[in-house]
Amino acid sequence: MTKNKIFGFWTGTYLCTVLFGLALSAAYINLEESVYYWDFAAYFNMFNQQGALLVESPSKWLSQLSTSIATEDYGVAILVPLMPFHLAFGGSRLSFVAGIVAVYLVPAVLFIGRISYLEAVSETPSRGWVAVWIAAFLYTPFWAPTLRGLPDVAGCLALTAATYFLWKSKFLTREPVISGISVGACLWLAFMLRRWYAYAAIGITVSAALLGLLQIARDRDLPAFRNAVLGGVCAIFLIAATALSFQLPLIAKILGTSYADLYSGYRTTFVNQLGGIGSRLSYLNWALVIAGLYISVVRGNRFSLLCAIAAGLTFLIFIRTQDPERHHSLPMLLWLFPAYAQAIVSIVSAPALKSRWSAATMAVVAGLAFLGTFFPAGRQLLSPVGFVFAREATLPLHLDNLPEYRRLIDDLIARMGPEDRFSVFASGPVMSDALLFGMKRDLVTHVGWICQVDSRDQFQPDALKSRYVVVTDRPVTHLQPGAQICVTIPNQYIVEGKGIGAAYKRIAEYQLSGVTGYLYERVRPVSRAEVDALYSEFRKKYPGWATPDW
Repeated sequence: MTKNKIFGFWTGTYLCTVLFGLALSAAYINLEESVYYWDFAAYFNMFNQQGALLVESPSKWLSQLSTSIATEDYGVAILVPLMPFHLAFGGSRLSFVAGIVAVYLVPAVLFIGRISYLEAVSETPSRGWVAVWIAAFLYTPFWAPTLRGLPDVAGCLALTAATYFLWKSKFLTREPVISGISVGACLWLAFMLRRWYAYAAIGITVSAALLGLLQIARDRDLPAFRNAVLGGVCAIFLIAATALSFQLPLIAKILGTSYADLYSGYRTTFVNQLGGIGSRLSYLNWALVIAGLYISVVRGNRFSLLCAIAAGLTFLIFIRTQDPERHHSLPMLLWLFPAYAQAIVSIVSAPALKSRWSAATMAVVAGLAFLGTFFPAGRQLLSPVGFVFAREATLPLHLDNLPEYRRLIDDLIARMGPEDRFSVFASGPVMSDALLFGMKRDLVTHVGWICQVDSRDQFQPDALKSRYVVVTDRPVTHLQPGAQICVTIPNQYIVEGKGIGAAYKRIAEYQLSGVTGYLYERVRPVSRAEVDALYSEFRKKYPGWATPDW
C-alpha cells in the first residue's frame, strides 16, 4: 500500500474504534447513578476544575500545571490532552470518559494489538488481525479503570511505546543513542502521568536487561554489549535529567517516604494479591493467555516472553507496597496481551480450522467477557457460563435505597448552621463522607474530616468536635479487617452509646444500601477521659498513637 492508503487505513480504523468506544461508554454511563466518590470522582472533578481554569486564565492554568507536575502525587498533566473535550463538549461524565477513550485507550489498543499481532504471525499470511483488533479493543483490563473515571490507561500508551523501542532496537544494541533517548522519554512520561508507573518502568527495564544480556552472552557480541550500555546510559540520563528538572520536589518527597508503611493497610497476602489480578480476566481469557505463553515458547515469540516477564516482575515489585487495584494492574495485564494475541493468531491460523469461523469465535469470546464484566443484564444472562467473564465485576455505579441517602443529606442541610460540621465514621462504597458530598457538593465545606486508613492517616481527633456524626450498623470499611480501626471503633462506641458515644444522641435512622445508617447529634463536648479511653483502645494495635491535647 502507498503511504496515503496506509494513513487512510489507520485513520479509518482509529475513527471506527473510537466510535465503538464512545457508544459503549455512553451505554455504560447511561446505566449509572451520578454518585461518584474517591478515585472515581478525583480526576473527574479535576477535569472540570482544569477546564474552568483554562477558560478563565490560560496563564494561571499553565502555572498551575507546572506546579502540579513538580509537586503533586495526583498530577493534572494527564488531563491536558483531554481539555479539548471539556472545551467542546462541557464537563459531563460522558465528555470526560470519551476523552480518555479517544486520546488514550484507543491508541493504546491499536498499538499493543498491532505489535502483538505482527510478532505472533508466522511467515504465512494470517487473517487474525481483525480477531486480535477486536480482542484488544474489548480487553476488559483496559476498560475497567476507564469506565470508573480513572485515566491511568494513558500510561499503557507510554509503556507500549517504550516496549516497542526496546524491542525494535534489540534491547538498545541498534542505534543506541536515539533508542535510549526514546525509551527514557517514554518511561519518564509514564511516571510523570501517574507516579506509580515507576514500578512498571522498573519491571520492563529489568526484563529487557536480562534478556538482552542473555542474548549478548550467547552470541559473545562485545560491540552489542557496548551499544546496550550506551543506550542504557542515555535512557537513565534522560529520565534523571527530566525528573530532576521538572519534578525535584516530588522526587525528594518520594525518596523520603516509606510507601510500604504508608500503604500497609492496602496490603494483604500473596494469595489474595494473586487472586485479585486473576479476577480481572475471565477463566477463558486466562486459558488463552497460558496457551499463548506455551505457543510463544514453542515458536520462539520472544516479544511475548519479554512482556510476560515484565508483567511478572512488575507484579512482584508492586505487591511489596500494596495490593494492585484495577488501575494498578493495567501494565501487568497489558504485557500479558501479546500472549493472548499469540493464542488467537494460532487458533485462527490453524489449518484444520476455517479462519473465518475461528476468528468469529475469538471475537465472541472477547465480546462475552466485556458484556458480562460491565453490564448487569449481560452478567445475569451469562451467569450459567460464568467462566466467560471476569470474576471482578465493574458494573455501573448504583446505590440501593437512593431516596434514603437523599433524605440523610436533606436532614444534614436542614439541621446544620453555617459553622456546623458533620463527620462520617464509615469508609466504604455504601457510606463515606466522599459519597455524601459527591451527591451534594454544598456539603464539602461542612465536612469534619476523619481518618480513612490507619497506616496513612491516623485518627483525626477534630472529628469528635463535629456537631453531627453519621454511623452505620454494621461498620462500613473497604480494606482488610483491622486496617481501619480509626473508623470502626468510634463507630461502635457511638452506636452502643459507650465511651465517646455517651456524648451523642441518635436523631434519625436510614435504611441504606445493605446497612442501617444513623444520624447523631453531639449534645455535649467529648470529655478528656473519653478521649483517653478511645486512644487506649487504639494503642492496643498502634502503641505510637499519642493522646492529643484536649
